[in-house]
Amino acid sequence: MNTNISAASGHVMDVLFAISLFCVFAATCLVVLFIGAGVYRATVNEMERSYEISTSLSYVATRIRNHDVSGSVSVSELGGADALVLEREINGRIFQTWIYFYDGSLRELFIDRENTANLIAGLGQELISVYSFTFEKPYDNLVFITAQSADGVSARKLVGIRSE
Repeated sequence: MNTNISAASGHVMDVLFAISLFCVFAATCLVVLFIGAGVYRATVNEMERSYEISTSLSYVATRIRNHDVSGSVSVSELGGADALVLEREINGRIFQTWIYFYDGSLRELFIDRENTANLIAGLGQELISVYSFTFEKPYDNLVFITAQSADGVSARKLVGIRSE
């Protein structure tokens, strides 16, 4: 009878060992899952911040390069904010594209140069949300573009104008 108790006790120990091993495995899986979720969340946040800044800078740099004609790129002011003004002649008339920061987003407005006297901030198409966006043109052939995200990360791009 002692052998039956001893055998039953051995089976109970085997079952308890298997259950405890399964519990350790499950707990380890949960810990790895939570760590992975945190890393994923941080990566997504970083990608969104990077998207806002890099996309806005690349877009404006591309627009400047598309208007790389002598005298067609200038920096002005609209509603108290810096504005990039790109001019282009179409069918004998001069049109301007205004790219500027207003109310938390980068905006773009395409308008006939004759109608710019009554231009007010807020007009035009909203392009992308950014916290801050500035333009500087320290020399005739260079434009500095600076973008900043809501959490204070900023990036700057220097665009050369070859025609000037």
